[in-house]
Amino acid sequence: MTSPKPYAALTITFAALLLGLMVFALIKSSRRTELKLSAGQSGGIYNPIATSIAQLIEQADSDIRIEVLESDGSAENATRLSQGTADLALLQNDSPGDDSIRSLVPLRTGALHFLARKDARISSLGELEGRKVGVGLATSGSHRLVTELLHHFEVDLDKVELRPLTIQAASKQLREGEIDALLMVIGFKTDVIDQVIASGEVEFVPIGRHAGPGSVIEGFRLTNPFVEPWLIPRYCYAMPHGNLPGVPDEAIPTLAVRTVLVARQDVPNPVARQITKLVIENRNRLTRMHRDLPLMEDKLDHSKFQFPLHPGATQYYNRNEPGFLLRYAEVIGLLASFLFTSYGLIRTGRRWLLQRQKDRIDAYYSELNRLLDHMLKPMTLDQVRGVEVQLHRIRSTALDLLSRERLLPDESFRIFQTLLAEASAQARAKRQEAKPQPAGPQSD
Repeated sequence: MTSPKPYAALTITFAALLLGLMVFALIKSSRRTELKLSAGQSGGIYNPIATSIAQLIEQADSDIRIEVLESDGSAENATRLSQGTADLALLQNDSPGDDSIRSLVPLRTGALHFLARKDARISSLGELEGRKVGVGLATSGSHRLVTELLHHFEVDLDKVELRPLTIQAASKQLREGEIDALLMVIGFKTDVIDQVIASGEVEFVPIGRHAGPGSVIEGFRLTNPFVEPWLIPRYCYAMPHGNLPGVPDEAIPTLAVRTVLVARQDVPNPVARQITKLVIENRNRLTRMHRDLPLMEDKLDHSKFQFPLHPGATQYYNRNEPGFLLRYAEVIGLLASFLFTSYGLIRTGRRWLLQRQKDRIDAYYSELNRLLDHMLKPMTLDQVRGVEVQLHRIRSTALDLLSRERLLPDESFRIFQTLLAEASAQARAKRQEAKPQPAGPQSD
């Protein structure tokens, strides 16, 4: 059985490589993306929202898996993004962060809750001096915001005991009288705050007299542009019932901060676009699951984001569907590189084969030339027979190589055949010369 022909073998090899590359590209393009979402404190509002988002995305797109991480708040989340230990996070829109952070979707607006014990008789921020105040953990956005707010209102921080506490711990200490007030950015109707208010021992304290133009909150915004004037709605925590007043009994001026779902800028554009799309298009479902998560608008004022939009999110908001070439640019580039490389290898291989074929025929030229030179000398019959054996071997080997396409039937082979015929004719002539001559008639 003869071996496969060289060009057929090359074709089969190339096809196998191309098929392997296409399978690899398909696997690569459908490989699951693993992401980490840094959320918030256990018992807070961030973790449930983050978990709902992760579940929603995983149910809609099996190629994306999101692990939700607990954290102490926005500052820790921003640090994780900067260090690359998280890919996504929930951040207060006023949180400091580096250039690696990109916005995806605004989720909710958290209002600053200023709650004080009724027996503490606190009616303004200025009356916090000499008091114990529960604020968010040191790495939370609430803690930083409250510190800046007190500084803006010229409250002497050396005279205020700020206690960095979780929402649960601050609520418990306020209810038990261990602290006089609580200042935290909290979502509306958070369970622990509901419980504190239901005790009837605390009351809301306003930030200024109103939240409109010219208010003290507008003044604070000059140095903190990503906070917003806000009103805690009248009776949002409890309606009047019997002898009990509603809570609050009037709208409370305060400030609010958006919570934004953000991502590292190196999250691939298609992934960022898909996450943005799924959150926006399932906003009603998320709102039903989380009562403090307001309906998110389809068209957003992106200038209100502290961090620039991720290009993938921009594609969604602009409804800029990436075309086939853009979606599969990486795979197409890989295929193109492979094809060009394969083409170069095939050309190189073909030149190498042609050179090998030429080297073989050149070797036969040299051997025939050596035999022809040898036959110019007187030869015995045995020597002639040896030459004929070599010529037969050369002919048989050359024809076998020709049948296996290891020699080409080109001009070089035709010259070889001519030389072979000449050498064979010369060998026959030498055989005649070397044969013993019959004895002639003897004379008397």
